[in-house]
Amino acid sequence: MVEQHEGEQQQDTHQISIKCCEAVSYVFRSDNQGDISLEAVKLISKTVKDLNCHVHPRVIETFIALPLRVHEEEAEAAKLHATATAKKRKRNREEAEIEDELKESSATLDKGLLARSQADSLHHITLTYFRVIKKAAMIFDRAPQNDASESSYHRHDPEERYMKLLLPVTLEGLAKFAHLINIDTVVDLLNVLKELLLNVDKLPLDAALNCVLTAFKTLLGPGKELQIDPKDYISPLFAQLPRLCSLNDSQYANLALKCMDTAFIRRRDYSLARVAAFVKRLLTVSMHAPSPYCSAAPLIAMVRSMLNNRYSGVANRLFENEQDNATNLGGAYNPKAEDPERTNPFATSAWELGTLRFHIHRDTAQQADDCANLRLMQPATPANLYNDLVKNSLDGYISSKVVMKRHPLRPPIHINNEKQRKRTQCRFITPRITKATHLNGGMEEYL
Repeated sequence: MVEQHEGEQQQDTHQISIKCCEAVSYVFRSDNQGDISLEAVKLISKTVKDLNCHVHPRVIETFIALPLRVHEEEAEAAKLHATATAKKRKRNREEAEIEDELKESSATLDKGLLARSQADSLHHITLTYFRVIKKAAMIFDRAPQNDASESSYHRHDPEERYMKLLLPVTLEGLAKFAHLINIDTVVDLLNVLKELLLNVDKLPLDAALNCVLTAFKTLLGPGKELQIDPKDYISPLFAQLPRLCSLNDSQYANLALKCMDTAFIRRRDYSLARVAAFVKRLLTVSMHAPSPYCSAAPLIAMVRSMLNNRYSGVANRLFENEQDNATNLGGAYNPKAEDPERTNPFATSAWELGTLRFHIHRDTAQQADDCANLRLMQPATPANLYNDLVKNSLDGYISSKVVMKRHPLRPPIHINNEKQRKRTQCRFITPRITKATHLNGGMEEYL
């Protein structure tokens, strides 16, 4: 029943499809031994292969519920140990039967079986993800150059439109399990992602950002020992940040913050020009970010994290006047350059902060003021700030700051002299002398 209804998209079977996918996700979260989850993963992988990836994104999304924790190298060791144990069991069958009965009675967790099941599940999931990504790369490569906005959505062919729904979920799951794959699979994965990023302008923004996030998580995890230049993944991220100014794409600001955190906070970039270019780009996007999703304040908070933690030298050069900047070796700032290092960011200044300090949104103005004065970040991260702002926006809560001012006719509260405290202070207001007042009715000259 699950295999039959999991990929259905008709209106009458829509609810059945949702219930089936929820049931599979529940099995993935509740299976402690891993053998039942392995059979479900094989079933879904076979369904995706037989239908040539024409399944609902909800089917691929069920993989995210799997709590995989075993690396493939550990699984190989577990398989070797299982092979050696099987040989011993053949020699002493009676003792093996007694051990099996004891395991069933004690109901303990078999760590070897769990490792093997999770390794096989990871293998089938990775194959499914690769199958979807390679097909997406082939479809987007043959598609004409077109924007990925909502206005051009209906002009694409059905396969391209279908793949735009399936690809973000696939890359999201791949980003979650990227740190578990072995070194041989890492090279193939990075090559596939690089091929997909060649047509990054044709991808939806969430798919493009998930692709970059997957690449950086892979380089931080199993690909840490590889000598790979991250420029192939930095440049697409730099090119996709202006799309956050769109009302339809600004909802993916949290995903962009994850990419920035993985690229510049969790790892160190030794090119100050590249960091300065991203700081300038984030401030520019904050100037034009739409207000419904409250993405301006978290983007400025990300700039604060970058300048306070690792790249304090960039702030000293960007906060100078453009005419007094001694580090400018000539040339003008080129924001349209594809390579962030060729934008010449030190030829300009972070003038956007002076304007954002007067933003109508109080949190945005506060973040801009703190960034301009290089105040240290609070324990809250930019991602947590974004979640709080979105929650407040949905609840209709508008933060405000109450400033209590003393009435001009009221005497001051704190008085050091006791005589002045006992003495009553009175203030008189002299009325302005006019020819026409309500008392004398002198309106004759105006009639």
